[in-house]
Amino acid sequence: MKKVIIIGASSGIGYDLAKVFSEKGYIVGIAARREPQLIQLQKELPNKSFIKVIDVANFEDAKTQLKSLINEMGGMDTIILNSGIGWSYPTPQQEIDTIQVNVAGFVALGNFSTEYFIQQGSGHIVGISSIASIRGSHIATVYSASKAFISSYMEGLRIRFYKKKLPIQVTDIRPGFVATPMTEKNKGMFWVASSEKAAKQIFEAIITKKDIAYISKRWLIIAVLYKILPDYLIKRI
Repeated sequence: MKKVIIIGASSGIGYDLAKVFSEKGYIVGIAARREPQLIQLQKELPNKSFIKVIDVANFEDAKTQLKSLINEMGGMDTIILNSGIGWSYPTPQQEIDTIQVNVAGFVALGNFSTEYFIQQGSGHIVGISSIASIRGSHIATVYSASKAFISSYMEGLRIRFYKKKLPIQVTDIRPGFVATPMTEKNKGMFWVASSEKAAKQIFEAIITKKDIAYISKRWLIIAVLYKILPDYLIKRI
């Protein structure tokens, strides 16, 4: 059976992704900071699963715990780096916390996974970035910047693996608005997908080995518009 590890599985997209993968016959490793939510999720999974408490902001311990989880599972074929935080109009401390989790934590586990898959000779790294990665945001400035970093980082990995002829796939998932605990207080959202719908589309993007996937699919329209709009119009949105 194929084995997937989902970092940030205690709620939202990660929670529902674990369900989809388990229903499809995968052995699933679920990891997050909140153990009670992981225990509840494990009860809902139809196939074999493993739990590990991982706080990506604590880099060295996170890598140690990820290694332990891989050993308990007997290997890893795919890792989904889904942990992320963000606020509208964040305080200075919240901005630092966002960088700690979304950037530094992502890189720590991204580096670990890269080395693991190189030694294994195959693998699939999936990062959950955002439609917000395309342009800067006056509302969630550091969040958009952190997601832009993730997308750029994954593109760099993809090119590196291609040039070195390594059979390691990299998929950048860019969700639009998804109904999750992190977005429930946001106002003015449109084209909102449920986390269940998002999880199903993300699963399809992963198994078909997409380089980049917008979730839901119609957010590709917004992505194209965002890229071509001049700065003076972006400032007025």
